[in-house]
Amino acid sequence: MVSDLHSNLEALDAVVAAARDRGATGFIVCGDIVGYGADPEAVLERVFDLPLRSVVAGNHDLAAVDRFPLDWFNDVAADALRWTAEQLPADARETLRGLEPRESSTEGLVVHGSVVEPASEYLMPGEDAAASRSFGHEPFERCFFGHTHVPTVFEQRGDGGVRGNAIQGEGRLRLTGGHRYLLNPGSLGQPRDGDPRSAFMIVDDEQSAVEWIRVAYDVDAAQEKIRAAGLPGVLADRLAAGR
Repeated sequence: MVSDLHSNLEALDAVVAAARDRGATGFIVCGDIVGYGADPEAVLERVFDLPLRSVVAGNHDLAAVDRFPLDWFNDVAADALRWTAEQLPADARETLRGLEPRESSTEGLVVHGSVVEPASEYLMPGEDAAASRSFGHEPFERCFFGHTHVPTVFEQRGDGGVRGNAIQGEGRLRLTGGHRYLLNPGSLGQPRDGDPRSAFMIVDDEQSAVEWIRVAYDVDAAQEKIRAAGLPGVLADRLAAGR
């Protein structure tokens, strides 16, 4: 499972290779395929060449095709989205237009932001009240989400109590029967937890477990492309810092 790819082709190729090395046979994509980075068309093509189990739109994907307001974003993100929209050919735009920010699948519920506001609400680590609203919004055993760029788990116990934590580095979690989960793999293309390595998640149904994994990629190449495209320099700088 991946999220927040943000047009980072180098990161995507590294993660797909690492996931396949670990036996992944299908992919869940929790949105924000484009935005920020320099390879929106190539990343979109790569994603739809994968054996997809589920794919949803993020707010950046929707904004790139005029389905989400640009004034919601800060100036840097909005500038990158205007550039992204100019780069996308008609068929790529139609692909993005066909995506929604929420989808039910055999793997679980998939959203970009939250169950309550699938396109836009942030479920940050420690914000257990916001997670409780998502758990209460509709029944599900597990929901995969992104948007925050931070690997996170929220767990609702059988008594209704909710506890959330950020995942530092790599980690594995056994899923307890009767508990419910909101699971964020972190960002593939622009991590913001202080670790510049790409983040993704493996869902192991046989073991009833999930695993957060980090993989290094060619950050320098991704940075060079961003600068060469004339995109805001901070978008290149932050890749090396993971912020």
